[in-house]
Amino acid sequence: MKDNITDISKKLREYDDAFDFYMDRGQLPDSIPQGDLLGGFISQTVQDNPQLESQDPLWIEVLKDELMKFIEAMLKLFQPIEENHRQEKALIAAFALGDINQKRKLWSQVYRTLKYQYKPFEVNIDGYVEQMKNKDDLEAIFSSLVKDWDKACDQQLQRMKEVAIRRNKNNWEHRVKEWGLADYKQRKKVEKLVYSYPALAEIVRTMGREQPPKREDEMDNTIKRYLPLLPSPPKPAVEIDEVSNGNDLRHVLPVEMAIMADPQTEEFFYLKYATKKLQLFANKPKEQSQMKTEQTKEKKPRLEKGPIIVSLDTSGSMSGKRIQLAKSLLLQLLRMAKKQKRKCYLISFSVRAQTLDLSLPGSWRKLNDFLDNSFVGGTDGEEMLKDALRMLQTSNFSMADVLIISDFYFSVPQPKTREKMNKERAKGTRFYGLKIHSGSNAYNSVLDKIWSVQI
Repeated sequence: MKDNITDISKKLREYDDAFDFYMDRGQLPDSIPQGDLLGGFISQTVQDNPQLESQDPLWIEVLKDELMKFIEAMLKLFQPIEENHRQEKALIAAFALGDINQKRKLWSQVYRTLKYQYKPFEVNIDGYVEQMKNKDDLEAIFSSLVKDWDKACDQQLQRMKEVAIRRNKNNWEHRVKEWGLADYKQRKKVEKLVYSYPALAEIVRTMGREQPPKREDEMDNTIKRYLPLLPSPPKPAVEIDEVSNGNDLRHVLPVEMAIMADPQTEEFFYLKYATKKLQLFANKPKEQSQMKTEQTKEKKPRLEKGPIIVSLDTSGSMSGKRIQLAKSLLLQLLRMAKKQKRKCYLISFSVRAQTLDLSLPGSWRKLNDFLDNSFVGGTDGEEMLKDALRMLQTSNFSMADVLIISDFYFSVPQPKTREKMNKERAKGTRFYGLKIHSGSNAYNSVLDKIWSVQI
C-alpha cells in the first residue's frame, strides 16, 4: 500500500512539472511519453482555456490545483487496472515461453481469459481452437495467438483508462465551474489581507528568499587569532645603547673595521671573528608573538528558496481575528512554497504540538483538517522549538528558515535549546517571528527578527 502511495506521489509530481512546462513552452516535456492519456488531458485543458495567459496568475494556480486533484483521482482509478494488466502480461509471458506441457497446464486459464475478456474481433479464441484440432504446426498457431493476445491486452488497458477519464471528466469540469470562482475569490481575499499589512508582505518575501542569486549574509564574528612568531623591527644604529659580541659583519662596530683595515692588526680581527669576539651593535630583534582579538564580517552562504518550517500558535489567546490573520499568512506562505516546489513542515502548538510534513505523499489533502484543529489553554513553546530543531536535523529540512506565528505569551527557551538554535544558525538557518497584537518582548533577543502587527 505504501509503495502505491509513493508511486502516485511520484507520478503526480511529474504531471505537476509537466503543467508548468506546458504553460511556459506550449508543449509537454520529454518525461511524459507520447500518447500518455493524462499528459494529453493537461495539454487539452490548457488549450481549452486560452484566456489563462491574460488573466490573473491566481486563476492558473486554481486551475492547476483542480487539475492535479483530478489527475490524482485518475491515478488511483488506474492502479487496479494496471495491476490486472501486469498479471495478464505475466500470464502471456508464461504461456509463450513454456513448453508444451506448461501450455497444457495453463490452457484452461488462458481460454477463460480470452473467451470472456475479449471480443472475437480482438482475439478469436474459438477460431484458434478449431485450427489446433488439425494438430498442424501448433507452435505457429500458439505464436500467432500470443501475438494477438498481447496486442489486445495493451489496447484494453488504454481503452479502460480512456473510459475512466471520459466518465469523470464532466464531473470535474462541473466542479471547476462551480467551485473554481469561489476558490479564486477566497485566495484573493487571503492575498489582499496579507498584503494590506506591510509586515506580512515582508515576511512572505523573506521566507521566500526573494533575493539576487548567490546572495550571502554577513555575520559579525569575534575571532581570536594567534599571530606567528616574527621578529620585531630592527632599531637604527643611532638608537642602540648596547654592545654585544659575535661575528655578524652586518652589525660590527666601526672600531672593529678599523682594526681589520690596519695591516698590523688585521690578523687580530680575524681571530676575534673566528672566536665570535667582535663587538656588535645589539640591534638583533627579539622574537615575539602575540594573540590578537578582532571582530570581522564573515560571509555565510544562504540557500536560495530552501525548505521552510512554520509554527502556528493555536492557543486560547490567539482566538478570533488573531488566528484568522495568522492562518491567512500561513496560507499565503504555503501558496508560495507550493508554487516554488519547496518542502514545508507545519507545527500547530498550544498545550501540545501537532505536526504536518507537507513533503510526504498525500499531506496536502490533510491541510484543511490540520488548520481547523485548535486548542485552548496555555502554550508550550519549548515543545514547539524542540520539534522544529528535530526537523532541522533531517536531510529534507536542513538549513530551513523557521517562522513562529504567535502572541509570544510563553517562556523563552531553555539554555540548551538556545544553544541548539545557535548551532543551526551557524549552518544557515534563520529564526523569525510574527508577533500578533502583543506587547511581549521576551523573544526579541531569541529570534533573528520579529515583525509585529496590531489588529
